[in-house]
Amino acid sequence: MIKSVEKTMLEQNMLPFKSVLVGLSGGADSAALAHALCVLSKKYGFKVCAAHVNHGLRGETAARDEKFSSDLARSLGIEFFCLHASVREEAEKRKISEELAGREVRYGFFAQLMDNHGIEYTATAHHKNDNAETILMNFIRGSGIRGLCGIPYRRDRIIRPLLDVSREETERYCRENNIDYVTDETNLETVYTRNKIRHIILPEMERCINPSFVDTVTKNAAVLSSDADFLDGEADKAFSMLVKDLCVDTARLSGLHPAVSSRVIRRMIDNICGSEDVPSAVVFAVLRLAERGRTGSRTDIARGVYAAVEYGKLYLRREHEDAEGFDYTLNIGGSVYIPEMGCSVRVEKAEERRKDGWEYFGLPKENCRICIRSRRTGDRFMPMGMKGMKKVQDFMINEKIPKDKRGSVGIVTFDEEIAWIAGYRRDDRFKFHKNGIKIKLEY
Repeated sequence: MIKSVEKTMLEQNMLPFKSVLVGLSGGADSAALAHALCVLSKKYGFKVCAAHVNHGLRGETAARDEKFSSDLARSLGIEFFCLHASVREEAEKRKISEELAGREVRYGFFAQLMDNHGIEYTATAHHKNDNAETILMNFIRGSGIRGLCGIPYRRDRIIRPLLDVSREETERYCRENNIDYVTDETNLETVYTRNKIRHIILPEMERCINPSFVDTVTKNAAVLSSDADFLDGEADKAFSMLVKDLCVDTARLSGLHPAVSSRVIRRMIDNICGSEDVPSAVVFAVLRLAERGRTGSRTDIARGVYAAVEYGKLYLRREHEDAEGFDYTLNIGGSVYIPEMGCSVRVEKAEERRKDGWEYFGLPKENCRICIRSRRTGDRFMPMGMKGMKKVQDFMINEKIPKDKRGSVGIVTFDEEIAWIAGYRRDDRFKFHKNGIKIKLEY
């Protein structure tokens, strides 16, 4: 097993490094990993430390695992760190599963230790069987080709040196080297999906269909990973060219190969949800929405997040309460920052019109009150070049201003009369002739 771990670390460019932190649960896999890395440290000269998290879920059993891990680290002569966490409270507070909360607590603790102690990597004890289980889980969930690539050998500062080693090999290694380990009894309960795959599905697959099923699955994952890397590169190019502010032109999106367009959607979802681990059914639903292209149509993606089509554009958005209106006074010779618009509005006196990027207006009277505000129900104005009044709402629809952007469009008023839909159209009644004002949006 030592040779296998060393080979993996060399082939996956994990070596060399000066220090590594082992995620030590006390089970056979992490105990074997800690011992193997200590053996290799003598050859490669790196420092090994260990970290254990007591999740506060299993009472005396958790305390047993903590003590065992501490004793094992001491016997190996490596520094030991421990975190006591209340994972159940964290899960309830963040409205996520205990499994996800535990994972985030662990990896957060690992990152903190690496930062505080100058440790280069954290090694976790995921092995070949874990990889096969993950691939089957992702296949069942429909997570797409990237999910079928399994667990990566490395991601950022996390390395997984045991991915070419089976569970049976880690247990045999422990027996041959007289390494004790503990067993988490929850890993034996088949109420959890992963445990059903581990204890029921995989053994049946190996007994009835393919005795080398785990090896076959992990080899296929390596092939798929190479294909996925190429397609991800193509998707990265398309994303950078087509997507801006989580918005993409539906016609250009539909012109991509489905393998690329689906990845573009996954990246958009990742940007708003923080994870690309989204079921394929959700991605396909968003693609169908874009293909239909009906303005006003939408589909839910995750809690509080949805996709919508408006005027040939696909947007990803978060649900939110209607933003409160804004109303700011503008003074001639001054500038006001409007956070709702994301820009400053500057007003200056003007004696003559110039082509300089400013908008020029004639005032109805001296000392009139100049304001900029959000739209209001019933707003009307006379668009430049027209003689009749038009509803601001109808104007915004005709201009194809997305619904969720309309509340942040500034309406400039002179004594309560609309003079300019900022950035779009001036009012015909306030034409500049001479000795008026000029207004500019400064982003």
